[in-house]
Amino acid sequence: MKRLKSFVAKILRRLLPFKYYKLVANGFIIVPSYYKSIIEDAEKYMNLSLLDSPEKDVLLMRKYAHILDKGLHRRDAEPGHSKSVYENLKLLIGKLSETKYRKDATYMWAESKLKKYEMLQRDPKSFEPFCGEPVTSQISYENLFSLIKQRRSNRVFKEQQISEDVIRHLKEVANWAASSCNKQPIQLFVTNNPDLSKKCLACCKGGTGFSDYIPSFWVFTADCRGYVWPTEMYLPVLDTGLGIQNVFLTAYTMNISGTILTWAQKSEQEEQLLREFLNIPKEYIIVCCAVMGYAEYSYCTPQRKNVG
Repeated sequence: MKRLKSFVAKILRRLLPFKYYKLVANGFIIVPSYYKSIIEDAEKYMNLSLLDSPEKDVLLMRKYAHILDKGLHRRDAEPGHSKSVYENLKLLIGKLSETKYRKDATYMWAESKLKKYEMLQRDPKSFEPFCGEPVTSQISYENLFSLIKQRRSNRVFKEQQISEDVIRHLKEVANWAASSCNKQPIQLFVTNNPDLSKKCLACCKGGTGFSDYIPSFWVFTADCRGYVWPTEMYLPVLDTGLGIQNVFLTAYTMNISGTILTWAQKSEQEEQLLREFLNIPKEYIIVCCAVMGYAEYSYCTPQRKNVG
């Protein structure tokens, strides 16, 4: 019976378009129409994640290197574990060796994990686990908490641009955010052009109450190709959200205010326009947008709920 099912599945896969084959192979259900756009997005990104590309290989390389790295930090590490992960990582490093990603810092980091794993297999008695230097924070709880409480989502800005150096610094702190399996999927698309920023803002349904001058518009995205769909469909939002918090808190140390704009209610036309304005590739999931700038004045602090 299993062989017959497998044979029929192969025939159907050849005969049917992929989107229809998935329905036959996995079953389908009737859902209310208001789920339509959510399902369409999930299907779109799942299909994109199945395509081979060096960009997908880089994300998966970081994932498999991270899995090996966890074991290589253990003092009780023993040979024989995670062989399939090792083989996947070795294959990806080989594929990427002929691409521009060969010079990426994470490629060299992944190579070091591969070599350390191989050493463990060859000579477990002389193996010494990875061990970083102890870190003592120079930032007090009081200072960090004060910064968190002071941050405001202001909507009225001075006619003062954010420098390209500052934008680069803020992109850097986003890049250092934690991410699932160290895939580092976050990508920022930014314009420092006030006229283009206004056009981008018009794509956001929450883009009201702002001053006429919009200094800088930011789009926070995640590369969909490093995730297992639909199981991990919420992880891109989580990974990107960690980077967003880094950006907003760091920006405030530079006297720059950022206001998050939801993307949950976007229309198909709004998404198309925003992608065209900032050249956002289809593989990048738009998680949210933001307006950044130097505030003309600060908004009043809203009260917070009691922490029980």
